[in-house]
Amino acid sequence: MASIPPIIDIRDDLRRAREATDEDVREDFETVRDRLDAFADRDRADREGVVDEIDNQLLRVEASLDDEEASRAIQFARNRIHIYRENREQTDESLVVVDSGVRQHEEPDAEGVLPVGEVTLTSTVANTGDDAAIVPLVTFYDEGGDEVKSLRGPEFDLPAGVEEQIEMDVDVPSDASNYAVSVSRAGV
Repeated sequence: MASIPPIIDIRDDLRRAREATDEDVREDFETVRDRLDAFADRDRADREGVVDEIDNQLLRVEASLDDEEASRAIQFARNRIHIYRENREQTDESLVVVDSGVRQHEEPDAEGVLPVGEVTLTSTVANTGDDAAIVPLVTFYDEGGDEVKSLRGPEFDLPAGVEEQIEMDVDVPSDASNYAVSVSRAGV
């Protein structure tokens, strides 16, 4: 089973919104969490539908909130979903980033927190097309969803019909709170 890409694992934004408001949003947020869990079990086409459902649910919640801080947390969550969509559009249709993670070099990993400084970014990429030379692109975003920095990784060979993990060392900017990984064919 694939995991949820960190950019759309918006549970932290949901928690901040819930803590900031007196309104009862538990049921709405439980629906979003259920859809996030369903995301990992879906194929690429179905995932787009799940992302649409999550975004629509968040839009309804955002419209019903009176608290500015809670609304801002929901806006951050929706920004992250839009970033995910943009990164999906940059990825070749026969290439899928199945999973990604960050491994710190010096410090133990802090769960749910993007470390600052030198890290190894791991991505599992599936190739449903022909043999391909691929290039990963990692984009870092601040808490508001604004792009902080983009890095292009080294070229990797990915045979047809396989799923492989690739790694690249990157320097995470201090103002980055999220990241997204896309892949493209080399030379494109």
